[in-house]
Amino acid sequence: MKRKIGFLLIFVFMSAVLGMVQGLSFTINSTNAVIVLPTTKIVNGQPLHIGEDAISGSRLGALLVLKGIKPSIYTTYVNVDVEYHSILIEDNDQYYKLNKIDMPDVGLNVGDSPVGDVIVIALNFSKVFYNDTIKKVQFNDRAIEIIFNENTTPLSLGGEDTKMVSTVVDSKDTLYIYSYKKVLEESKTLGETLSVNGWKIKFMDIDTEQKKTLTDVLFPSGLPLTKVFEKGKYYVFYIDAENDEDVETYDSYPESRILDLQKAGAKKIFVFTPTDFFVGIGGTKQVSYTYEYFEKTKEYRDGDVFDGQWVWDIDPEDSLFTLYLHVDPENDFPKVTLGEDDVLELPIDKLKLTASFTKDDEGKITGVEGYTFVKSETVKKKVIVQTTKAEVIDDVNDLIIEDTELISLPNNKHVIIVGGWVSNKAWKLLEQVYGSSMIEALKEEVMSKGYVVKILENPNNPAYKVIILAGKDYTLTRKAIEEFMNQL
Repeated sequence: MKRKIGFLLIFVFMSAVLGMVQGLSFTINSTNAVIVLPTTKIVNGQPLHIGEDAISGSRLGALLVLKGIKPSIYTTYVNVDVEYHSILIEDNDQYYKLNKIDMPDVGLNVGDSPVGDVIVIALNFSKVFYNDTIKKVQFNDRAIEIIFNENTTPLSLGGEDTKMVSTVVDSKDTLYIYSYKKVLEESKTLGETLSVNGWKIKFMDIDTEQKKTLTDVLFPSGLPLTKVFEKGKYYVFYIDAENDEDVETYDSYPESRILDLQKAGAKKIFVFTPTDFFVGIGGTKQVSYTYEYFEKTKEYRDGDVFDGQWVWDIDPEDSLFTLYLHVDPENDFPKVTLGEDDVLELPIDKLKLTASFTKDDEGKITGVEGYTFVKSETVKKKVIVQTTKAEVIDDVNDLIIEDTELISLPNNKHVIIVGGWVSNKAWKLLEQVYGSSMIEALKEEVMSKGYVVKILENPNNPAYKVIILAGKDYTLTRKAIEEFMNQL
């Protein structure tokens, strides 16, 4: 229809009205309103100016579309890559150990000796030299070492809670990595079952006086066992390196036995301890307990590769573990070099090593000035984003309808009726909804004042309004529309 085409053409023009002051107590835009235009064209042989009403109504429609487009601000988080740098370390043939003074953001407890929770990250400059032929730094075997003890796990070796155990197997220094879980003070009632990584303990009878419980135990292999557990005793279930299963009983915590099992390469260890027997709510008999669970997740021996050219040196006697940069071109561990734009990645905490080179007046590399440890980290940063929020109807043609289409008042939209009762058939619906006396009074107001801007409650839903913009002729109807637009 021409009036809908006119609505689109007038859209750009209406951008100028965005700054108008709001004067209404309700929100109205193209998504929650419908404009009803007249369709009557000739009355008593006289043509009515329907086209002019359509143009004015389209201007109002354009404004309602624009009213749904507003500046908006929202907060979000983005991942930002951050780099932390150590001081520039000069090459004086020293054995340099990374520390928190030279690099406060290292993120690890580093120091001079691997005691307690301290690890050592060392760069042996006597094994690093500048190769003038290739204009790069060259690293020899064990030029970089990472040293730690059984209390510290700076690597991804099995999760947050791990235990490192070293021993000698077939004359080879060996390291076992165990994942570890400890549960304190759980309880079960008579007939319930405790399941721990393959073991199942069903409590068949509970003696709260004697502090004992009769249980049916099922081992991971499916082997059944009926056993009595007593308060305060420790029951060590395990699967050894040869897949044999067994259970042992101890009067006190069997720390040395657990360690022996681990050094022997046991695959799984489950330590169960009843801590109390009591009658719970409702008279149910209950047993409380604690348990620990160990599972071997990884195994390394001297000379095994951890990652790339980072190799293990295991010292069971002192319980120390070293990862070192291994260079042995004759045995598939190629030369390691570091150029101007290169980084040497360490296998812990996203640490890298870079070199700073000296240059002559022509920009050619002449030597190496020093080295820098770099830590890469991704952090979440809060940002405020300015954008545009659009509450706009999907199809603008649905915003304007003909008066013959309005059969009843919708309960989810504002209704704007443009034009008087002579040209707009929607006035017949107004009489049905609000009564003839009220509408007659409204007609008299139009005739006496020239036009009206009347906002009525929608009886189907008071949250929405019925807005009447009518004048004695098209010029006054246009004036009513403009007055209403000024209130938006």
